[in-house]
Amino acid sequence: KKNNFKNYMKKKVLGVILCRSNSSRLKNKLKIKLYNTNIFTYFFKRLSYCKNIDEIIISTTKNKNDDYFQTFAEKNNLHIYRGSQNNVFERVKNSINYLDNKFDIVIRCNADNPLIMPTIIDEDLNLFSKCDYDFFTPFYNNQIPFGFSFSIFKTKTLLNISETKLTNKQKEHIDNYFIDNSKKYKILKRYNRKYFCPNLFLTLDTKFDLKRIKYFVNKIKNIQLKKQPEKIIKIFQLMKSIY
Repeated sequence: KKNNFKNYMKKKVLGVILCRSNSSRLKNKLKIKLYNTNIFTYFFKRLSYCKNIDEIIISTTKNKNDDYFQTFAEKNNLHIYRGSQNNVFERVKNSINYLDNKFDIVIRCNADNPLIMPTIIDEDLNLFSKCDYDFFTPFYNNQIPFGFSFSIFKTKTLLNISETKLTNKQKEHIDNYFIDNSKKYKILKRYNRKYFCPNLFLTLDTKFDLKRIKYFVNKIKNIQLKKQPEKIIKIFQLMKSIY
C-alpha cells in the first residue's frame, strides 16, 4: 500500500543529513560506539523509518576526517555532497542543487540527534505540506524534547535567499534567518501537546549527553516506534530529579 502523503500531496521531500567529525566538545561524536553500532549508523537507521522522506543526501565537509561519511554513502548507495565546514547554508543549498533541485521540501537532518522520532517527523511533514508554508521549526519556544524532530523548508524559498544577506551565525544556523525575518515568511508554529516536555535535550554534545542517550536507547529498544516519544517523556518526567 502506497503512502497517502505521497499520493495526495505529490510533494517530493529531500532529507539533508548534516554531519561532520570536527566537534570541539566531544571528539568524533558521530563515530562513538552505541551498543552494536555507532551514533551515526543508529541515527541513519531511525531516519530511514520516516515514510514521508523520498530521498536522502549526506552533506558533510571536505575535511579528511569526514571521509568516513563518503565511505558510508558509497556502501549504502546514498548521494553525498562535500563542502564548507562553517557555511552550513551553502552546504545545504549545494546539496539540493547537486540533485538538480527536484524536491519541493527540504528537511534538515542533524546527525547528532540519534533519538529522532520518525512518527513525529512524518506528522510534521504532513502538516507542512498541507499549506504553502516556507518554514517550520520544532524548536519554537522549545515545547517538545530537543532532538525529536527537525526544521523543514520550502525548497524554493530556501534557494531564493541571498547569501550576502546572511550573518555568519545565520550561515551556520539557517533557522535563525527565518526567525529573525519571520514577518517575511509563512511559518508553521505548532507542536503536539502530548509531546510537551521543554526541558529534555537529546542532542549529543557532551559525555553527559552520551550517557543520557544510551540510557534512553536501552529503554526504548523493545518499544514500538510510535510509542517511543511518550515512553521517553514519561521516563524523563519520573526521573528528572536525576538530571
